[in-house]
Amino acid sequence: MAALGYLTDGVAINGLIDVEKLTLIILYDEQLSPKYCALRLAGYSAGRVPWGICIGGPKQCRFFKDLGLQPVPGGLGYRLDLADERLLTQALGLERTLVRCARYQHRQIREQVRLPMLWAAFHPTDAVNLIGDGPELTAYAQRTSKSPQHLLKRLQRDHLGMILFPFTWVSHHWQQTVAVFADLDRFPKQQVFRLWRFPDGLVGFQDAIEFDFHQARPSGQHNRHMPVVNAM
Repeated sequence: MAALGYLTDGVAINGLIDVEKLTLIILYDEQLSPKYCALRLAGYSAGRVPWGICIGGPKQCRFFKDLGLQPVPGGLGYRLDLADERLLTQALGLERTLVRCARYQHRQIREQVRLPMLWAAFHPTDAVNLIGDGPELTAYAQRTSKSPQHLLKRLQRDHLGMILFPFTWVSHHWQQTVAVFADLDRFPKQQVFRLWRFPDGLVGFQDAIEFDFHQARPSGQHNRHMPVVNAM
């Protein structure tokens, strides 16, 4: 199993935060040798790509640690920074949640990771002429017997002077997108999901999101985490 939480660089407004200010924190066991199993703690940021959103991978790895090692001041290498109270609190909370679920096989263990719902933001003048598309919108339209354009209009929301739509419905308009927001109101602060075969479950696609919670940053870079302001 693996546990997932998050930190933010700034405060969410109306439950929304720019996806590039969101860091997903993951904790899982990784058997490194017959005698040692690392308690891997890694943080990954998100970025926009032409086909959607990419979370994780070597370029977006903010830190890659081993919670089984004693934290030290400065936190170089695989050790956590003893002075980083927010990250230590988050890490220990994820560990407690993971241990509890493993011990009691809690019913809230997910079969796969759940990623946050995303909203694409547009200037009002651009939003008027948008046309929704994609299998997610088509399936929803069939379930509700509503036209895609009716649903697009119905679910749009205003935020900081921009017009937002469900990201998967308008991801083909990525060149006009001003920003992409993660919806934290609908995203669990902590979750535990199964890893049937390592690293399966840590790498894949979900809607228009590509994720990689296994690959760390390229060798030769300092493994010291970047500061994250607020723990949610």
